[in-house]
Amino acid sequence: MRKIFTYISILLLIYGCAGSASHKVVSANQSGDTDLNCKQLDAEIVRAQVIIDGVNQDKNDVSGADWVDGLLWFPFNLIAKSQNYKNATQAADRRIERLENLKEKKNCSRGETNQKAIKARSASIVDELNKLNKMYKAGDITKSEFEKAKKELLN
Repeated sequence: MRKIFTYISILLLIYGCAGSASHKVVSANQSGDTDLNCKQLDAEIVRAQVIIDGVNQDKNDVSGADWVDGLLWFPFNLIAKSQNYKNATQAADRRIERLENLKEKKNCSRGETNQKAIKARSASIVDELNKLNKMYKAGDITKSEFEKAKKELLN
């Protein structure tokens, strides 16, 4: 009985320490896309760009959980993370391409300044999400507060 308790405790500890990347994989075509106006299309592009920026940041940041994952679950978790990064990025790219095509059909502006504004807004949202995540992990805010703030940022 004591061995079982010890094994379960070890597994829970490992599970608690190890984390895996889980970035949203969006569909390129979503219902209602054709009904969106130019401003709404830009907002959707920003949401997709946030996913790409989040993946890129996650790939560049190495945390303690990543080290635990690498040591304990390598190569399985590495493969899963890599596949999630790839799927999320490709899906977001396809979504942006679809939305840009809709903007073109609606004669929305597609200037370089618009692209810069989208990138800047996306970077700002990613920074805010990172701050919220740190606050949540530090125990400064509850999970429901974190989820509410995250939802407000993305909308």
